[in-house]
Amino acid sequence: MGIFLMLTSYETYRIKNVENIKNTTNHTNVENIKNTTNHTNVENGNHVDIVNVNTVKKYEEVKYLEFDLVYNQYVKKHNSIVFSKLLGSSAKPNISELPKVVVVQSDLTKGYGNRIPPLVCGFIYSLLSDRLFFIDGYDNFSSYYEKDFEHNWKIVENMYKNSSSRHLHKRNVYNDFQLVATGNLSNDKTDILYVATWDYACAPITSNPHYKEWFNKLIPDSRVFTAISLKLIRLHPNISKQVEIFADNNFKDYNIGIHLREKKTTNRLITPIDHFSEVVKMLILGMKNTNITIFVSADSNNGRKKLVNLLDEIIIYNNNSINIVHTDDNMDAPNPFNSNTGTEIGALIDMKLLSLCDDLVITYGSTFGYTAAGWSSKVSHRRGPYVVMPIKNSSDDFWTSDKVWVYGATSNEPCMYLSKWVLDKADKAISRTFKSNPLWMHYSQCHWPI
Repeated sequence: MGIFLMLTSYETYRIKNVENIKNTTNHTNVENIKNTTNHTNVENGNHVDIVNVNTVKKYEEVKYLEFDLVYNQYVKKHNSIVFSKLLGSSAKPNISELPKVVVVQSDLTKGYGNRIPPLVCGFIYSLLSDRLFFIDGYDNFSSYYEKDFEHNWKIVENMYKNSSSRHLHKRNVYNDFQLVATGNLSNDKTDILYVATWDYACAPITSNPHYKEWFNKLIPDSRVFTAISLKLIRLHPNISKQVEIFADNNFKDYNIGIHLREKKTTNRLITPIDHFSEVVKMLILGMKNTNITIFVSADSNNGRKKLVNLLDEIIIYNNNSINIVHTDDNMDAPNPFNSNTGTEIGALIDMKLLSLCDDLVITYGSTFGYTAAGWSSKVSHRRGPYVVMPIKNSSDDFWTSDKVWVYGATSNEPCMYLSKWVLDKADKAISRTFKSNPLWMHYSQCHWPI
C-alpha cells in the first residue's frame, strides 16, 4: 500500500486583532453598561433573556443542563439587582442594604492560563454563598469574552468603600482552606470576600460536606471547571469565529493538540522537546488510513519550529494523512504588560483550539495546557491530557531507570498548585476532607515538586 501524505507543516493561520469592539465596561454610564452585556436583553433590571450563542457548537457538547439553569437564574438575579438597586436608583443604598459580594482580583501580569481558574473559583463561591460576583482589574474582559451580566467591580466599588472585607485567597500569603474545605460560606457575614490567586484554589470546595450534594446533582461527572467555564468564559464572537474557521479548515478525524512551554523552568530542569513528538508516535500507533491533524502551540517561534521539524519526521514513516498546523502569532514579540510572549487574543485562540482536540500533550507545571483541557466538554477529555515531564540538562538523565517521562492525567480539571500544602500542612480535618475528593491525587501530582 502506498503512503499517502499531506504535508502542511508550515501551514499557518493569521490571527486577526479584534478591532472596533464597542461598549467596553470602563465607564459607569448605565446605558453603556447595559450594552456591554452581550446577548442579554436588560429592561430596567426586571427581565433578562439569555441567549446562549456558541459559534463552536460543532465541536462541543452541551451536557450540564441543570447547571445551565442555575447559571441563567443567577444572571437574571445579578442584572436585576445591579441595574435596579445599585445603579438604577437615584438614592444611594445604605451599607446595610448592599448585597454581599465576591470579588476576584485579577492579576494580568501572570500567564494567560492563570487568568481563568480564579474566575471560575470566584463564581463558585458566589453561587454557594448567594453573593454577587464581580471582577476587579480585568477592565477589557468584554473585548475577549462574551458578557451575560455586568461584573466590572469598578462600577459599584465606591458604594462599598466602608464595607467590611477579607480575603478567601491572597496569593501564597493566605488561603482560608478551613472555610473552603469544611465550612459553610453562608455563615461568613463579611460584606466583601476577595479572591486573589493564580491557582485553581477552590478545588477543595467540591468535597466540602455542605456542598457535595449540590455538585453531585448539577455536575455529576466532577468536571466542575468545564461546566462553569463553558458558561462564564465564552470567547467574544469575533474571536470565536476565528477559532471556528481554523478548526473547520484544519481539524480532521483525529486531532492531537500540543502545548510546548519551552521556557518553563521547574527546579532548574528543562523541557525535552523531542519527547512531545515521542508521545505523538505512541498516540497514533496502530492507526491506519486516518486523517490526523497535529495542532502545535508553543511559547517561542524557535521552539515551535523545532517541534514541527521533529513531527515532520514522524509523517514520513506513517500510513496516515497527517496535517501539522499552527497559528502564526509571533511568540517572540515583547509584551509591554507582562512577561508573556505573544498576544492575549493569540493565546486565547490557541487555548480554545487545544480544547477542541481529541487528545492533548502538554508541558508539566504549565497552567495553560490544563486550562485548555478543562475548557472543553469533549468526552475524550474525561481522562485528561498527557503530561511531558521535565529532565535535567544532561544526557545522564536519559539513563535514569525510575524516571517518569510522561503520564496520562486522570482528569481534565486544572492543577491545584496549593494542594500539596493542604495535604502536608493544613489541619488534619481539612486534608482528610480534601482527600475524600475522588480527584485529590490528580490535583496534587500535576506540578512541582516532582
